[in-house]
Amino acid sequence: MDAQQRNTRDAWLALRCQLGESAAFRELVAEFERPLAYFVTKMIGDQDAAWDVLQLVWIRAFRQIKRLQNPEQVRPWLYGIAHGLAVDHLRKRDSLRRIEREYAEEHPEEMDAKATYTTEEIAAVHQALDHLDLRLREVLTLYFLEDLSIAEVAGIVGVPEGTVKSRLYHARQALRERLKGMNHE
Repeated sequence: MDAQQRNTRDAWLALRCQLGESAAFRELVAEFERPLAYFVTKMIGDQDAAWDVLQLVWIRAFRQIKRLQNPEQVRPWLYGIAHGLAVDHLRKRDSLRRIEREYAEEHPEEMDAKATYTTEEIAAVHQALDHLDLRLREVLTLYFLEDLSIAEVAGIVGVPEGTVKSRLYHARQALRERLKGMNHE
C-alpha cells in the first residue's frame, strides 16, 4: 500500500470513528497498536510501561477523536498523543528516581546498593504526604512528582520563587519527620 492509499484509509477510519462507529475504533486500534507500541517502547525503554502508556493513548484518542479537524492527519495525531504521554511517563519516572537519589545521598547509611522500596514503604510516603500542610504538599508534588521548575511552581502556586524554595525545604523536613514518626508507631 502506497502512502496515498494509506492516508486515505487512515482518513476513512478516522471519519468512521468520528461518526461513532465502534467497529471503526477497533480497526483503528488494530491498525496502529503495533507501530505505536514500538514507538513508545523505544522512547521509554520498557515494554511493560509502554503498554501502560499505550492504554492511555487509546483512552485519550477515543475521547478526543471527534475533535480531530483533519481526519487525514490521524496518524501524526496519534503519534503526537503517544509522544506526549511517553514524555509525561519519563518525567514522572525521572522525578521519582531523583527523589530516591536525593534521599540516598542524604541517608547513605540506610541505603543498600540494591535498594528497593516495598509497597508498604511507598504507601507510607503517600500517606505521610497526605498529612502535610497543603502549602508544603503542593510544592513537593509539583516539584518532585510533576517535575516542574521552581519558577513554574511559583507561577502555579502564586508565590515568589524564594517562597517555593523555603516551602520545599520545610516540606522535606516535615516529610522526613512524619516518616520517622510512622516508623516508630
